[in-house]
Amino acid sequence: MRDHYLLALVDISNGKDIRELEEAIDLYELNEEYEACAGILKAIHESGYLTIKDLIKIIDEQRDD
Repeated sequence: MRDHYLLALVDISNGKDIRELEEAIDLYELNEEYEACAGILKAIHESGYLTIKDLIKIIDEQRDD
């Protein structure tokens, strides 16, 4: 889940359309990869109330772990 979460945060901070990420969730659901879905969904939800600066800070902190 963590990897998909971070990748989705990177995509969002780089301007990727949320609809594209939602399409990815649909594909992962078809393949029953629910942890991937959860990670992407978490990133989408957080992007709704965080600034790009905040997202980048989270990405940097997670990479350090």
